[in-house]
Amino acid sequence: MDYLNYGKKVQQQPQKPQPQGFGQQKVQLTMDDFSFGDLNQQTTNVSSSQTAPQVYQTPPPPENKREILQLFPTPVTITSIPFNYEKELEWIKKDKFNKFNKHNYNEIKNISYNSQSEDSFVLDNPELERIRLWIKSEIKNFVKNVLGSENELVITQSWLNRNLKGESHHDHMHPNSIISGVWYPLCHEKLPPIKFMNRFQPHINISIKEFNTFNSATFMLPTKMGEMILFPSHLMHGVPTNQSDDARISLSFNTWCKGNMGDIRSLTYLPLDRCV
Repeated sequence: MDYLNYGKKVQQQPQKPQPQGFGQQKVQLTMDDFSFGDLNQQTTNVSSSQTAPQVYQTPPPPENKREILQLFPTPVTITSIPFNYEKELEWIKKDKFNKFNKHNYNEIKNISYNSQSEDSFVLDNPELERIRLWIKSEIKNFVKNVLGSENELVITQSWLNRNLKGESHHDHMHPNSIISGVWYPLCHEKLPPIKFMNRFQPHINISIKEFNTFNSATFMLPTKMGEMILFPSHLMHGVPTNQSDDARISLSFNTWCKGNMGDIRSLTYLPLDRCV
């Protein structure tokens, strides 16, 4: 019964010959036969690498990083005209604002709106040819580098706006246009800025301590003389009341895609030659 004396030295006793056969044999057991010895005792045949307990270190907690993603932002570009346009400005200022801009949705008392040019294709005039070529190049750059498109946009309508003291421009957007723009031949920073409005207003309002691009309903963009702004035509915008004695003059325009639009494979193809 040596296997019951694990860890103890057991002296081998000479065994007496046992009788053979199927008869029962009497075995005398003592208390020592049921003792397992010191189970914590390590044997000399076990390597040191197996005897040393393996320690597992808890990994450090991850750094508390925060990242803000601006999903689906609205692109608005600002650029300055690269040449002197004194001749074009003199032509623009010659009494061409004979169309009073009335608010078509409802009548609001004690509000004066600005005036516009009767000519709604003002960029077709040869006097503004340099301005038209510059605007076309900026539209091409916007379509390629901002929209990532190979389509060509052409200028459709274009007109002049003038805001005298006490006049404003109602909030509006430009239907039937893809990209719209405003060029400021006569303007300075003390004149009212262009005001853009967020179309996606939250249905729950919380108190705002500091406004930013994520919680603002409107954005006032000051403009400088000679600058041009390009933006998607669906973006709502307007001009606050002019409190200055100086006139605020701008040139607005719309665009549309030249030729067919969309993609045949994605079922968005618009063959314009079939629409005429």
